[in-house]
Amino acid sequence: MMRLASLALAAFALLGQQRPPAAAGDDLSAAKALYASGAYEEALTKLASVPPDGSSLDTANEYRALCYLALGRTPDASRQIDELVSRSPLFKMSENEVPPRLVAMFHEARKKLLPSLVREGYSRAKSSFEQKSYSTAVSQLKNVLQLATDDDLAEDPPPGMADIKLFAESFLKLAETEITNAEKAAADAAAATAAANTPAPPPPPLPDPIYSDADKDVKPPVDINRKMPEWRPPDQASQRMEFRGVLRVVIDKSGAVELAAIIQAITPRYDQILVDAAKQWTFKPATKDGQPVRYQQLIQVVLSPK
Repeated sequence: MMRLASLALAAFALLGQQRPPAAAGDDLSAAKALYASGAYEEALTKLASVPPDGSSLDTANEYRALCYLALGRTPDASRQIDELVSRSPLFKMSENEVPPRLVAMFHEARKKLLPSLVREGYSRAKSSFEQKSYSTAVSQLKNVLQLATDDDLAEDPPPGMADIKLFAESFLKLAETEITNAEKAAADAAAATAAANTPAPPPPPLPDPIYSDADKDVKPPVDINRKMPEWRPPDQASQRMEFRGVLRVVIDKSGAVELAAIIQAITPRYDQILVDAAKQWTFKPATKDGQPVRYQQLIQVVLSPK
């Protein structure tokens, strides 16, 4: 029995050794609970386990300052606040949950540290701009402007802060313009590449040629229906006159008239009547090598007295 008990104790001890270490969030939660219960030294011990590069580091600094302040270790609390502001100048303390004394220390630390942080941030942003890292510069400049206009600096702006703000705004506009131009240039280049890789559309087909009696290898069209409209002189004088003109017709490959036009006027009373009638004419189409082709005819028109 004694041997079994010893083995059991050893097993439990081994399990305890193999238990994974608590996460940083667990240590922070435990530290908060210890602080709330007044166990400030124990809370500081737990806060020592929070990784120095974790996302909870700002809160850990805040609770260390709270613990040191509760223990009467004001210089240590002040150092924690300075560290917090230096690392995260935009950090906002929950003033409803923090003692007024620590809130006052926090704002005093920001008033003391923000001017140098603004200058350092502006210097980094300007360097990024000069290196043409415009996206980085835009982010940095926006942070600089947010800090330069912070409430903790508004009451008593330090010397040179207005100039830094003015320069930061100018560089921000320039950086944003450079980004816009780069994006437009990239879009234009992509469009040009796409256009270069797109095959050109085929040229439109050439219109069918129009032949005439000058083409000796073409058989001219044969009339099927080419009835001339009746000429009715409007007065006695016109009845005794002769009128001459020329009508142009283009006959398509089906034998229909696709175009009729007066190219030498006959008489205004007859010209339009003739054109309207010619559009109704039909032919056996002209042929070239046995194939129907388009053909134009110039028709001399003579209106003689009855």
